[in-house]
Amino acid sequence: MNDTNKNKAPNSGLYGPQVLAYISNNYDRNLVLEDVASYFHLNKCYFCSVLKKELGKTFSQVVNEIRIENSKPLLEEGRLSTLEVALTVGFNNQNYFNMTFKKITGMTPLQYRRIANQK
Repeated sequence: MNDTNKNKAPNSGLYGPQVLAYISNNYDRNLVLEDVASYFHLNKCYFCSVLKKELGKTFSQVVNEIRIENSKPLLEEGRLSTLEVALTVGFNNQNYFNMTFKKITGMTPLQYRRIANQK
């Protein structure tokens, strides 16, 4: 075994895609770091370091980005209020949804909806 492979864990690089798939399938639920780490049979500290190494993001960043991406079609559709969209994609608080949406997209959910409706 050469020196470059000696320090790598046997499953190195495998968790990122699995975690993305798991979160993508469960984003609308209350995702708790400890529970998701446990699902992958990892302790939360190691799980966090694996995510940061493989995806370059924290658990919260991954969850929030997936939730925001899934909120966009609902906002474009226009049938649900912003609160209903937030709750549908797994946020428990509309203000946190608004703040997170703006941080990720650069605009508020209402601004996004208006722009989408102009197209």
